[in-house]
Amino acid sequence: MFSQIIELLTSEEFIKAAIFPGITFVMLYALFTVWYERKLLARVALRIGPLHVGKIAGIFQLIADAVKLLTKEVIVPSKSYRVLFVASPLIGGFLPLLIFAFMPFGSGWVIYPSEVSLLLVFAVIAVSPIPFLVAAWASRSKYPFIGMLRFGFQLFAYEVPLFLAMIPVVMVAGSLDLREIVLAQEKFPFILILPLSFIVFLISSIAEVERIPFDLPTAEQELVAGWTTEYSGVLLEFIQLGTYLKADALAVLTSILFLGGWHGPNMPFIPVEIQEPFWLILKSLIVLSFILFLRGVYPRVTIDRLLDIGWRILIPLALLNIFIATILVAYLL
Repeated sequence: MFSQIIELLTSEEFIKAAIFPGITFVMLYALFTVWYERKLLARVALRIGPLHVGKIAGIFQLIADAVKLLTKEVIVPSKSYRVLFVASPLIGGFLPLLIFAFMPFGSGWVIYPSEVSLLLVFAVIAVSPIPFLVAAWASRSKYPFIGMLRFGFQLFAYEVPLFLAMIPVVMVAGSLDLREIVLAQEKFPFILILPLSFIVFLISSIAEVERIPFDLPTAEQELVAGWTTEYSGVLLEFIQLGTYLKADALAVLTSILFLGGWHGPNMPFIPVEIQEPFWLILKSLIVLSFILFLRGVYPRVTIDRLLDIGWRILIPLALLNIFIATILVAYLL
């Protein structure tokens, strides 16, 4: 029995699921994103940012904040739907973890390989906002309700172009397998031949995770905290966890679809098994830096402008790029 447990713990499948690219790496990446955002925005605003908690650049400040939230009282409104109010953030916090199960971080670094991994990833992305919409509805409060309506409008306006932006990638690569999509970019990344798709996908991703300038569902100056207003303590922590996990996942997915994935300059004396995840993570950090940077330099758009960008600009651009991709596949590639 003991030997079987040791064999299980040392198996390749367990290492991938539990360590890399599994839950340990994903959680550390999310924690790093929180710290990195604070330091980046501090530099944009000519501040220092987290400094005192932890000997190196306040690296443990986010852990201190997490512990503080864990010790805070969880207040459940008396008129709320109690079960849904408590369960929805817990589900929504962990659901984005499933996205990482299908994304390859190298030719051999994927937890669940599939010939339709891109569809599986999009299915999880499409479903992941539902628990948060339910959470807002279960609060039975006016500010969460207004935030929920804005959230719903935003999802309808931006998930359509997000999906349409993936279609040219599939057409050019000839596969729904994310590994095959990366291998198809061995000579050049798809951003060079599908720039419109990249732009549409990146903007839609920013809206999908409610980052500025598309943070209307949680606009503090207007709605207190939007659909998260009634949440506190550990439930609020799960909501924030789910948001950052999804932002990290979309940054990695952008790198896989348009930036060549794990392809990069060869580094002598370093095993390929290490180089591949390194290049993909580095590219995702560049994408993530841009997403986080917008919070420090760009104002929030109005609801009418938000819907105009989604329906009148991004969707026509995505359809145009599908037409361009059709010509590329038929006559040039």
